[in-house]
Amino acid sequence: MSTAELKKNLLKRIEQIDEDYLLEELLGVIEIETSNDFFKIPEEHKKDIEIGLAQIENGNTIPHEEIRKNPNNLKSSLK
Repeated sequence: MSTAELKKNLLKRIEQIDEDYLLEELLGVIEIETSNDFFKIPEEHKKDIEIGLAQIENGNTIPHEEIRKNPNNLKSSLK
């Protein structure tokens, strides 16, 4: 289906929608996809990200395969 056909079908379907919540969701998706803004990390998460990055730099990590073999290793390392 061509871009023009997709747009035509989309417009037709949107015109049939009466639910505000669905129209708001569709608008939100379009705004996200067409925005030039980058994802902004909330301030309250930045500290945890910095801690995680420091742990990686210090080699304080558990290989993914080890976690897959024994998920309890992750639980014990978080204590």
